[in-house]
Amino acid sequence: MAKKSKSSSNFASALLYIVLGVLLVVFRSQTLDWAMTIAGVFFILSGVIDLLRKNGGSGVVSIIIGIAVLVLGWTATQIVLLVLGILIAVKGVLALLAAIANKWTLFGILFPILTIAVGLVLAFGNGLDQILVVAGVLLVVDGVLGLFGSGKK
Repeated sequence: MAKKSKSSSNFASALLYIVLGVLLVVFRSQTLDWAMTIAGVFFILSGVIDLLRKNGGSGVVSIIIGIAVLVLGWTATQIVLLVLGILIAVKGVLALLAAIANKWTLFGILFPILTIAVGLVLAFGNGLDQILVVAGVLLVVDGVLGLFGSGKK
């Protein structure tokens, strides 16, 4: 009977991956909006419950975290993407300069140029949407493979 429970658990996980993957592909950054909103509300509710249970310190901290996630969620995400994108682009520039200084090949300069492009898209473009689409597709593929795997057992 334990095997049946594990099989149904794998089946449920696979379906969850497929649903989450489709949401990421179809709604992209809106999915993150929903996740941040849910997380913020969860922290606030958890804090209120802690306060009702007379656990003041934990309750106040949870409420502050919830408010911060609701108010600053996307601002923090944009700052992280900007910094990460700039760092990736700088790494690409340094790699390109090193490739040019040495005996360079087509692949030797192609990868640094792609690295610069990815960094600039993350920093100044809408690179997050592309990352979410790729993540969504990978989740759907993982979910479909999980469905076939859970059906075998």
